[in-house]
Amino acid sequence: MNTQVNPKVTFGCLAIIAVVIFLVSFLAAGSLNPLDVYASDSILAKIIVTILAGILVISLLQMLAVYMLRKSVEIGTGKPAEDLICPGCGLPLMQYAGSHGVPIRCPTCKVSWHDGPACYNKGMPKARITIPTYPCPHCRSAALCDDRDLFDGA
Repeated sequence: MNTQVNPKVTFGCLAIIAVVIFLVSFLAAGSLNPLDVYASDSILAKIIVTILAGILVISLLQMLAVYMLRKSVEIGTGKPAEDLICPGCGLPLMQYAGSHGVPIRCPTCKVSWHDGPACYNKGMPKARITIPTYPCPHCRSAALCDDRDLFDGA
């Protein structure tokens, strides 16, 4: 079962929000310019337009953040982001980024993992870092077996 949201649905919802903003501004101020609502006497229209505009802006910023994350994963690995699988949990990297952690690359072996307690941070103390300063579980176990230094980068 595919749990990813269809991009057409997302754009459809954003388009409906924009249409409702224009409709409320036309009904309240007689103009399609949403800023004219703030010059009108309708407090309810001001509240509705403000809330819907806030939802619209936050949704667009979130879409931009997801796009940038997807592109950074694609540039870092050289593969499409949808094709990457986390070696820790065996689940798709981008599809489970919300529940398992954002994608993170091991500085030693350059493999992408979920940045969560079940995947990349397995056996490590809880910390909020965005750039890994320690190797992934595979590199840590290989270093312990080979009696290597964990941070030598080889």
